[in-house]
Amino acid sequence: MSSSMGLDYFNIDINIFSDGKILKLMNRYGPVGFISYITILAHVYANGYYLEYSIEDTTQLLLSRIGGKYFSGKNKIQELVLYLAHIDLIDMEMLHQNVITSRGIQKRFLKMTKKRQNQDLSKYWILDDSKEVEVHKPDESIVDSVKDEKLTKKEMRRRKRIDDVYEGASRKHYLTNCIIESGYIDNYDLDIPRYNELFEELSKAYDHDSLFKSVRYLCEHAKRTPKKIESRYKFFEVSLDKNLNPEKPYITESFEEMIERIRKND
Repeated sequence: MSSSMGLDYFNIDINIFSDGKILKLMNRYGPVGFISYITILAHVYANGYYLEYSIEDTTQLLLSRIGGKYFSGKNKIQELVLYLAHIDLIDMEMLHQNVITSRGIQKRFLKMTKKRQNQDLSKYWILDDSKEVEVHKPDESIVDSVKDEKLTKKEMRRRKRIDDVYEGASRKHYLTNCIIESGYIDNYDLDIPRYNELFEELSKAYDHDSLFKSVRYLCEHAKRTPKKIESRYKFFEVSLDKNLNPEKPYITESFEEMIERIRKND
């Protein structure tokens, strides 16, 4: 059942399978990726143009609606959700605020609700181009409608300033977001651009599954090691190389010995 702002149904473009983002999604995850995206869209539009869900909530949603037999594990579903944000099918910055929405979702919502009047679009609204937003004349019998419209525009200008700040920041690789989600680093780590560059290069050389499994393994292993990791980027870079290339000579090192060697080299 939809909320008061939600929709009873939503439209799908007949050219959706020619969309570059959808092609990327299906190339990586097949039909499961597509049905996962449609499932998320259905729940967003049932609520309106956003859904207050965290990555964990979205993972549980997909697990309950699609079923565990179609996924190789919970981590794989979280990876899929992050990939949706990586290719801009959902908004990455809003996802990290535990909100599912996107500019595309909001544009389609406007088209499907163009006959509605006096909608409150201030919450989590990220469209910042006035040409993207259709302005509908309010009922003249409502005295406060002009005031409400001004407040909405003010809120939109405020959100545009926030968007400008985000656009000036470096965009995170979805594997960088994985290690942030795991707690290995935080959103303010100064080495984030280096992680982005590292993952971009490794993505060209290794298959996705091997790379993702290695990243997950190192994040979990780092949590269990008793020694403090001084240079977290250097440790991750060397450890990832070791994990992806087990034939290299230093494979005989223990995890603790490798930390000690990296500390000495620093």
